Amino acid sequence: MTNTGEQLIIITDVAVSKFQEMLFDADKRDSYLKISIALEGTQMHYAIDIKDELEEGDKVYNFGELKVLVNEEDELLLKGLEIDYVQDEFGSEFTLHNPNMIEIYDDEEGGCCGSGCCC
Repeated sequence: MTNTGEQLIIITDVAVSKFQEMLFDADKRDSYLKISIALEGTQMHYAIDIKDELEEGDKVYNFGELKVLVNEEDELLLKGLEIDYVQDEFGSEFTLHNPNMIEIYDDEEGGCCGSGCCC
């Protein structure tokens, strides 16, 4: 299923280019980039994988030629996620930030810093 409306997540042009380069280098240029939520104990993390085909519940979000999969079960937790690629004198990395995560998981027992893991 392809989403033609508002984007669920934001991926900067620099990050899109870097993801496309990585797929090309892995000879996976026709594959999908899947973004999901992974739980490890009580902590939540973002997971980014390369998939060759859609799974049940996956939706496709297009960023130019980059095809990104998100499973409908993860949509609420991924809404508003911003992915960038930064490079400085110390190295380079993808950065993920979700300002909406605080609203979803902020409660009396613990908080959330917005980076995707809650304590």
